[in-house]
Amino acid sequence: MKTIVIGIGNPFLADDRAGIVVVESLAQEKLKADFEILYTVGFELLDKILGYDQAIIVDACMLGGKLGEIFEVGLDDIFQTKSMLNSHAIHIGTSLRLGMDLYPELMPKQLKIFLIEVKNITEFSNQFTPQVKAAVEKVKTRIKKLL
Repeated sequence: MKTIVIGIGNPFLADDRAGIVVVESLAQEKLKADFEILYTVGFELLDKILGYDQAIIVDACMLGGKLGEIFEVGLDDIFQTKSMLNSHAIHIGTSLRLGMDLYPELMPKQLKIFLIEVKNITEFSNQFTPQVKAAVEKVKTRIKKLL
């Protein structure tokens, strides 16, 4: 199965870099997947996942959950839950839905999105809040099991 794992975020902002750190760490483990980092979502996301059987996306979010909470969702979840319509999630969902409409034969048949509830997305830092750091490790473990 051809798989891509994508981390989204800003590498310079404390908790917002969670998706990037997950993917950079997994890429070093020589797992059977392709790995990509994105700093924005939109057509870039769509371009990266076309032609893959499975896509796993990791991003930080601010959905009003508990700090460090992990939301494991699919594309339909983003549109069915009003709380998923903020942070990057709407942009991820919009991009993916557009891909499903325009290129259904090229879109991944399996799609998993991991969103980590964060707090500090404005401070320039390479340090996570402790809860986000713990969540990053949990997401890495979950993705390894998927791969």
